[in-house]
Amino acid sequence: MKRVEFRLGKRHLTLEVPPFFIDFKKRNFSSMMTRRISRGEGTLFYVYLTRKNQLSKLLILKAMHPGIFMPPKLTINESFTRDDINDFINSVKELEREWEYRDHGLWKRRINDFTVYMVLVIGDDRWTVRAMVSKEGMAGYGVELPVDPQLSERFMEELSPEEAHDLEIHEHVENRHFHFTVYNVERFIDLVKRYDYYFARKEIWEQSVRIENPLR
Repeated sequence: MKRVEFRLGKRHLTLEVPPFFIDFKKRNFSSMMTRRISRGEGTLFYVYLTRKNQLSKLLILKAMHPGIFMPPKLTINESFTRDDINDFINSVKELEREWEYRDHGLWKRRINDFTVYMVLVIGDDRWTVRAMVSKEGMAGYGVELPVDPQLSERFMEELSPEEAHDLEIHEHVENRHFHFTVYNVERFIDLVKRYDYYFARKEIWEQSVRIENPLR
């Protein structure tokens, strides 16, 4: 089994979402929190983001990559040192040695005949990164979205037949994880902003159990 990391930032890093598998046979996601680990099966992804001075660091990202879309207004009240700025710039450069930047807040990494994308999602006062995966010869992108159970029916009604053709729903303690297909990045960003259990509710996923490195 291969472990792949996406680290945006150098200081105050935390896991943004539970580590997840991508099963490249099916082009779908599976949470590490609800699945036994089988050696040699799939690839395990860890997404680490900085959680301190996020908006200031977003402005640095915008300066490095002008194509990133910004909200009309940001209210920033953060203390930021020159070392913080340089550390973050260096972390982005290190990241992009392995993850190719594709403009508009999109990074990609090729794994055999699959491409994994990390998508920057920006709200009014925070930002996050969520993953998509594509495969040669298959239309669209496989994605995973945690949704509040109370919003599940509304979310289901919003999915088109094409998006829901391979739909899987996994029950978790706090939410339901929907595994489905989207056909453009903008659609996925819109769904994350409105339905993602953590981002839309302006909550942070808190690691409640120790996550061992299964590759050791």
